[in-house]
Amino acid sequence: MKTAILLGAGSSLAAGFPSTKFLSDLILSGNCVERHSSGSYQPTRNSDPMTGVVQLTSSMVRRLYTEAKCYFSARGEKQVNYEDLFYLAKQALDEERGEMENPAIRAFVDKLRSDMTPSILAAKASNDASYEPYVPGDFKTLIEETCNYISDIVLQRLCREPRSTDHLKIFVEACNSSHVIGIATLCHDTHVERYLRTQGISLADGFSDEQDGVRYWIGNLSSSDSIPFLKLHGSTDWYRLRPESSEPCFADKIGIPLDDGDPWHTQTSEGVLQDPLDGRPLLLIGTFNKVTEYSRGIFQDLHHRFRTILQEADRLCVCGYSFGDKGINSEIIKWYYAECGRRFLIIHPNPNELISNARGAIQNKWDKWTEDGSIELISKRLECVDADEVLRAIGCSCEH
Repeated sequence: MKTAILLGAGSSLAAGFPSTKFLSDLILSGNCVERHSSGSYQPTRNSDPMTGVVQLTSSMVRRLYTEAKCYFSARGEKQVNYEDLFYLAKQALDEERGEMENPAIRAFVDKLRSDMTPSILAAKASNDASYEPYVPGDFKTLIEETCNYISDIVLQRLCREPRSTDHLKIFVEACNSSHVIGIATLCHDTHVERYLRTQGISLADGFSDEQDGVRYWIGNLSSSDSIPFLKLHGSTDWYRLRPESSEPCFADKIGIPLDDGDPWHTQTSEGVLQDPLDGRPLLLIGTFNKVTEYSRGIFQDLHHRFRTILQEADRLCVCGYSFGDKGINSEIIKWYYAECGRRFLIIHPNPNELISNARGAIQNKWDKWTEDGSIELISKRLECVDADEVLRAIGCSCEH
């Protein structure tokens, strides 16, 4: 029996990482956030007043929230989260940059510009009186800053040590059983791979061994003695690095800085300082915009390997994933119907809530899959699951 494991953001809750709702509320509030001179948005003291740039980006976020809330409320659907807000902002930004050819979005962007122009003008006038760097002076810049604001707040809340790793012991047991042929995660944080390695689990994540304090992307996601580990939405420690004075693109590399995770002081083997492009790590945030990114750069390799792992698997263990990603859902459905006898192991404390929030492509098939005996449910929080339950479900004896 060959098993693939798919982890979603819910699998990180037991480690003390924030929920989607917590992050969404924080992003909407704009509280305790400042824009650093490096261009990143970072936590600040509670007593600090909200600066002009944060006021402006927060105002844009709330405007996007109003738009999204009206849309989803009319459809009787889910609560709006930060992924929805980022998707809206990204659509507007792509339209402004000429990256999108969608006549339907033009009216929305024009209305958004009209609504936000008074706030932009007021911020500019205030900034003329008391100069503050980085206050967006036009609509396009404001949209760019809004995307950065959302992604940076998510990043800052995920860059921390886990509160606990006990919930990951079941995956160590599963990996030691030799039944696991690959692990894919949609989480940006790094606690899973770090813990598995401390437990002696060898992972093939596509990055090289250390080279001058950096592990560089080489795309090697297969190994006879390692389990492929695929971060399908990027990671808090992945950076695009470019040697200073190099021609754009030709010398760019994706790397994981190892010296305290500092991306600003890495060097090439020749001692040339490297710049972390964009000043932030490589994360995929949003909803339907992710599907386009799956066919680009590093993500193209990762998602190709994900498909090949699924093709080899008889079982798919899903934990912490709410079936909200259209691209991932398509791969899951394709996997299930490609060969008879494939089965799911779903770990979730509230299966009814899970399926009610899933996208229609999964939701509409759930009852049939359940009737066919294709879904085995473990209705518990991850930290409450016994290793024996998982091992039985993936066809292992309890001796492991």
